[in-house]
Amino acid sequence: MSAWQRCWQAWQVEIANIFADRAVLLVIVGGLLFYAVLYPLPYHKSVPGEQAVAVVNHDHTHLARQLIRMADAAPQIRVAAQPSSMAEAEALLANDEVHGLLIIPSGFERDVYLGRPTSLSFAGDASYFLIYGNVVEGLLTAATTLSVQTQIVGSLMKGENPAQIPGQIMPMRITTKPVFNPTSGYINYIVPAVFVLILHQTLLIAAGSVTIKDRARRRLGQTAPSLALALPLRLVTFMLIYLLFAMLYFGFFFQLYGVPHVAAPSELLVFSVLFFMSATLFAIWLGYLLPRPELPTVLVLLSSLPIVFTAGFAWPAESLPKWLDTLTLLIPVKPGIQGFLAINQMGAPLLSIGREVGVLVGLCALYGGWLWWLAWQQRQPSPQQAHCSDIAERDE
Repeated sequence: MSAWQRCWQAWQVEIANIFADRAVLLVIVGGLLFYAVLYPLPYHKSVPGEQAVAVVNHDHTHLARQLIRMADAAPQIRVAAQPSSMAEAEALLANDEVHGLLIIPSGFERDVYLGRPTSLSFAGDASYFLIYGNVVEGLLTAATTLSVQTQIVGSLMKGENPAQIPGQIMPMRITTKPVFNPTSGYINYIVPAVFVLILHQTLLIAAGSVTIKDRARRRLGQTAPSLALALPLRLVTFMLIYLLFAMLYFGFFFQLYGVPHVAAPSELLVFSVLFFMSATLFAIWLGYLLPRPELPTVLVLLSSLPIVFTAGFAWPAESLPKWLDTLTLLIPVKPGIQGFLAINQMGAPLLSIGREVGVLVGLCALYGGWLWWLAWQQRQPSPQQAHCSDIAERDE
């Protein structure tokens, strides 16, 4: 039998081990498609809509009522109640009937027209950062707009030149532009990183389980290709499968959810190949450490949340303890997430993410070298086998 025929037969065995295993097939196909549809679904609006706020008006003047109308007109908030006391307002906030408070002090209109410092109090439910940001932004916009209007009116009453008034009142104007997240929404912030995590974790389960079951068959003495042939073919097979799903994730689903992606196809392909190579080698290495095929799933369940908080997108990696940041680099998903976000969401060239590329290359060398050593050990005869071979030769 030629080398190509042996290779083809061994590849058929690997493909059968993957696609004839319902548990593995459910993880690869069902899990990847299920999570790609389910996870972003609750956040399809991307940003919170109008948030209900309560206004405690201690002034009851025309200017105070104008401020309330301007706050209600802000796109981020809706004035849902005007309680007569702080106790009533706090009850509304505690019962989740409103998510923010605006408190207008007594003497508000008088102090504004006399030019005295006056304070407006904003309060919001900070347990949801996006909601809190919406409430504060809407209330601050209304208050700033009203402040500018009253200053313009005061300047006109003093007889100042109308053309110079806006520049005198607001000599500097700030133009904000959200970079890498144009909508400032949750989907653009979290989905690109979580998609990489989903691909990585399902790959660990699938390739790890296939490896553990292959080990069990070899222990039982069933016919199987040599490890020197089976392991590279397993690596190539899983890489091809996950490259196809990566095209689906970073192409179709990004388009479906409106996630910006700016990477050049060639650079994205090169980094994807490197990432899935390291992740597959890591999964096969785990398959030789764990004794039972259900343990990769348990390991993934236990590790997913720590990975989220140490991968550098939910919390800056620079703020982690140095030893923890270094330790988590042994898992391919961390440099993978940072690299994909840099080239696909931020438009960084591949040459600018040398740290992530270097870490993934090092992981390929680490786990690939260990598996090569394992395959080489299998090819060497054990001392007992060598002794039996010598006896057979002497008998002949």
